[in-house]
Amino acid sequence: MKATDFNLPAELKFSLETGMTTFRDTRLVLFDVNAIGLLRQNLIETLGLEKAREFFLRFGYQNGYADFMQMKINYEFDTEMDLLASGPVIHTWEGVVQATPSEIRYDRAKGDFFFTGVWTNSYEAEQHLCFNEKSSEPVCWSLAGYASGWSTAFFGSKLIVMEPVCVGKGDATCGWKIQPPSAWGPEAKPYIDALANF
Repeated sequence: MKATDFNLPAELKFSLETGMTTFRDTRLVLFDVNAIGLLRQNLIETLGLEKAREFFLRFGYQNGYADFMQMKINYEFDTEMDLLASGPVIHTWEGVVQATPSEIRYDRAKGDFFFTGVWTNSYEAEQHLCFNEKSSEPVCWSLAGYASGWSTAFFGSKLIVMEPVCVGKGDATCGWKIQPPSAWGPEAKPYIDALANF
């Protein structure tokens, strides 16, 4: 069968409930890390760094927001902190990401939110190093987008995630920080702009 024999967008379906993409409702479509790395590199070369970053941030954000809302409906948690701590752990494209929180602080009444930790699976950073040189900027865009979407849905107001440290920048680990847009400096402007309409 040739690719021209069917309408691919109509045949592929993604389920938020299962996190699976299927072809004609029966065949599971799998994306391994190398395939995602090639897609990422192709988008960077085709669209440019800025547009590719926007794509991955928005994709991650939409999935993170939807995952939170689905989990809030389907599961019970003893406290809000338990729900939040379960946070940006599942990531659609790669399965499970181990996120280790180091500090969680929030006060809904004051509108205060601060959340830091480490990604122990930094596949996006590893892909960047595979296809490019070290970066001067954070490179885990879909992970950052996912955590931004999850946390925004949890807190009820916009939150942005960036990486103060990142394997793609030559650091040993990828550390993340979640806080309101107003708490970030100019380094977060591309992230804030990309997610402004979400």
